[in-house]
Amino acid sequence: MTRTVARLILAMLLLPCTGAVFILLFAGFVASSGPGPPSVAKLLLMWFILYTFIGAYWIILWRDMVTWNRGRVIRTGVATVLALAGGAAIALGCMAVNRQVPPPIAVLFGGGTVPITWVLSTVLIWRETAAERLARLTAHGMPVIACPLCGYNLAGLTEARCPECGAAFTLEQILLARPRAGAQPAEL
Repeated sequence: MTRTVARLILAMLLLPCTGAVFILLFAGFVASSGPGPPSVAKLLLMWFILYTFIGAYWIILWRDMVTWNRGRVIRTGVATVLALAGGAAIALGCMAVNRQVPPPIAVLFGGGTVPITWVLSTVLIWRETAAERLARLTAHGMPVIACPLCGYNLAGLTEARCPECGAAFTLEQILLARPRAGAQPAEL
């Protein structure tokens, strides 16, 4: 099994692992709160622990696959703040729309949206750009012939059509679009 396949399997296991941690935390906090629902403070502590688990799991899983630069770190921080703000807004919105919704239930609803939003945001923020992909391939000594539209590596293909975006080009267009720095002449 390749490392990438193992990472994908572990990424799919994030949901059931998070569910198990949530059930354990919730059971522990409900059991420790006596009769009635747990307090909002205990639920917020539970969400904090769960968010820490999810963040650590996800970052450790993908840390060496992501090209970490200043912009990506800032966008990840902004996504974290926005996910937390969105969860708070949903919790407050639940209580504002229906005054019969107890605060602990609203906190459960709002808190559940934070990890979903954050993980989806990181998938978009952390994905490799076409320039990063070409730099990685070039660094490993692979011949790089890039699609002029999406940057997909066309080396080794037998026709001048990109399998990633479907665009067709002449060989002249492809060769004119090749990155100059660090690229080796491709054999066609």
